[in-house]
Amino acid sequence: MRSTSAAGASSQTLAAGFVHPVLRWASAPTGLPRSVDERATQPTTMRTMARQHSRPRWHYSPLQTWMNDPNGLIHYAGTWHLFYQSNPSDDRWGNMSWGHATSPDLLTWTEHHVALWHTDSEEIFSGSCVFDATNSSALGTADWPPLVAIYTANYRPGSERHGTQAQCLAYSLDGGSHWTNYSGNPVLDRGSANFRDPKVFRHGDAWVMVAVEAEDQQVMIYRSTNLVDWTYCSTFGPAHAAAGVWECPDLFELPVAGHDETRWVLLVNVNPGGVAGGSGCQYFVGDFDGHTFTPDRVIATSTDRDLGLDDPLLRSYDWFDYGRDCYAVVSFADAPAGRRIVLGWMNNWDYAADVPLTGGRSIMTIPRELDLVLLDDGYRVRQRPVRELPVDALQHHALAAGDRVVINGVALEYHNGVLSLDRRGVGMNDFHEAFGSRQWAEVPGEPETVHVNVLVDTCSIEVFAAGGLVTISDLVFF
Repeated sequence: MRSTSAAGASSQTLAAGFVHPVLRWASAPTGLPRSVDERATQPTTMRTMARQHSRPRWHYSPLQTWMNDPNGLIHYAGTWHLFYQSNPSDDRWGNMSWGHATSPDLLTWTEHHVALWHTDSEEIFSGSCVFDATNSSALGTADWPPLVAIYTANYRPGSERHGTQAQCLAYSLDGGSHWTNYSGNPVLDRGSANFRDPKVFRHGDAWVMVAVEAEDQQVMIYRSTNLVDWTYCSTFGPAHAAAGVWECPDLFELPVAGHDETRWVLLVNVNPGGVAGGSGCQYFVGDFDGHTFTPDRVIATSTDRDLGLDDPLLRSYDWFDYGRDCYAVVSFADAPAGRRIVLGWMNNWDYAADVPLTGGRSIMTIPRELDLVLLDDGYRVRQRPVRELPVDALQHHALAAGDRVVINGVALEYHNGVLSLDRRGVGMNDFHEAFGSRQWAEVPGEPETVHVNVLVDTCSIEVFAAGGLVTISDLVFF
């Protein structure tokens, strides 16, 4: 891991002449940090890259260090910004800070130095980023308004707030390259040990924050005019999947395809207790009046974290993805042309620390664009890979009842309206007992033939079925 860089290269070349477009480096840092004072990360050499057979072709992954939740997703000044949970000094979880990467097209990423660093008194947990165009926070000027990051401080031993989590601000006046912590932090402190993951967005003339009381399975909604002073509005939950902690909420408006209407969607990531086991992401469709989210449908709550797909109640909820590896799903702020684009962490807390990735540990999902489809039984989120992905990157299959197709050893089958993906026995899968698995999902309407688009990368497979109404996302170490 500690090696020197081919400085200034616009891409990294892998073995057999393969050109890796996903990662570029903004500068030539000089070493993996051995302490918090070494404020740099280091790219791998060409030789090290050649050994990393599992480096992705289409998915973002840091060249070194640990990564989990995407944070602070925003489109600003023509550039897509991805911040993420990072351990700057190891490939295991810890010392949580915000890594940073940018892209002109959501496919080719430049990895930058760490944006927000942990300190002796606090770790930088998940959060979001907004462009404060009117300088409502007074952290910039009218002529030079700031980018503002809203993050959770997880207070360490030695802090007077040790054992609690609270919401804090940092701001940037140079487009996200350098950040300054707000001197009045924290801006929202409930004295709670599990109050985290603020997602902030503009609603009318105010800012709205959704955050979680993770252990209580609740989404807390707050409102502010200046990003500094927050007023409590309402609480949602527990509801539906509530066996594990709730994390990384998001709330946004989506158009309904073919209809002149919009609805609001609340994403809630849950761990454990996901439909495929371990981590997962559920969603609710409803109304939002600026203060309260009201779901269209709430049925009985499931609190059994072990049943997974064997639980009919759990299957009856709305799940963002039916695979094992799609968690911490959140959306980009200020995407152009009204697009709603999301990104998830393509991993599962059941085995995340053990996945056989060298260099950077973990990848993100392919960015996905969302809308809603109205079915007989209600609204369903539809998701498709972003249009920037070349069409020929996807495999297309039509599966009639009883059909089975094998893709690089992974079996896709369609029987009785159920689409399944089986990664058992494929590639490296013995590193954790929970990894080898078969996932499945019921296809709406149980069509005679289901059409699927499949994105295969060097260590992953993502299936978009029935026009994107069903997705199954899995790591596979071919």
